[in-house]
Amino acid sequence: MNISVVIPAYNAERFLQRSIRSVLEQTEPPFEVIVIDDGSSDQTAAVAASFGNHIQYVRQQNGGPAKARNAGLRVAKSEWIAFLDADDWWRPEKLHVQKKRALEDPEALVVYTGMQIFGEQGEALGEAFTPPIALWPQFRWRNMLTPSCVMVQREALLSLGGFDENQKGCEDWGAWFKLIRRGRFIGIAEPLTCYSRRPASLSSDASHMFQDFSKMLDTTLLADLSGLRRWLWRRRIMSYQAYSAAMTARASIERDIEMRFLVRSLLQWPSPFWQPKRYLSLVVTLKRRM
Repeated sequence: MNISVVIPAYNAERFLQRSIRSVLEQTEPPFEVIVIDDGSSDQTAAVAASFGNHIQYVRQQNGGPAKARNAGLRVAKSEWIAFLDADDWWRPEKLHVQKKRALEDPEALVVYTGMQIFGEQGEALGEAFTPPIALWPQFRWRNMLTPSCVMVQREALLSLGGFDENQKGCEDWGAWFKLIRRGRFIGIAEPLTCYSRRPASLSSDASHMFQDFSKMLDTTLLADLSGLRRWLWRRRIMSYQAYSAAMTARASIERDIEMRFLVRSLLQWPSPFWQPKRYLSLVVTLKRRM
C-alpha cells in the first residue's frame, strides 16, 4: 500500500518548509510528495526547490485549492492520497497510524485523524475530533473534516471527478458528503494533524464561506431530498451555516457581520431546540454590543 502526499500551496513561503519537513520526517515515509504551486507570487517556488529531489514540484495558474488538489490527484501514482495544506503540519506518526488502520479495514475509503488547533502566533487553541458514527447526518449541515486530516482512496475520489473547482472554500465538504454515501470512514481520535487557524485565510472570511457553501446547497447537500423534507432541511442547513458564519465573524472581530448572520440564523429556524447554542451566542453578542 503506497501513499502520495499532495500539498497545495499559494503564497506559502512562510509555512511551506514546516509542512514539507513534517512529511519527510514521517515514521512511515510516503511514496512521493507533490507540491502544487497555485500561481504563487512570493518565494514558494524557492522554498520547494530547497528540498531538491525529495519532492515533486508542479506550478499552475492560480485557480484555487480545489484545482490545486485535483492537479495533485492526477499526478499522484499511489492508491491512497494524503492531503496537507501548506500552513498545516503533521505529527511524525500520522501516516503510519493511518496506513495501519487502512490495512485493517479493506472497505475503508477515508481514514482521518483528530487535530490540534493553533493560532497565528503558535498558541494551542484546543483539539477537535468527530467520531465516524457522528459524521452522518451532520455532513448534511456542516463540515467536520479539514483536508489535512484526511487520507483517501485515489480511485474513489477520482470517481467523483475530484473536488469541485467551482467551489473556493467548501470543495472538501462536498467531496466528503458524496464519499460517505459510498464507503466507510475510519476515524483516529489522536490529534496527529496540526491545523493552523489564520485570520487571513479563506476559511476565516465569513461572507465568502457562506456564499461558497450556498453554491452547493441545492446541487449537493439537498440533491437526494424532495418535497417537504427538502424545504425543512434547506432552512436548517441555512440556519446552521449562518450561525457558523457569525462565529467566524466573531473570531475576526467583525461585529456587524456577526450580528447579521446570527439574526439570519434565527429567522431561518427560530426553534430553540435546533442548535440552541445559537440563542446563547446571541445573548453574548448583545451584551458585547451594549
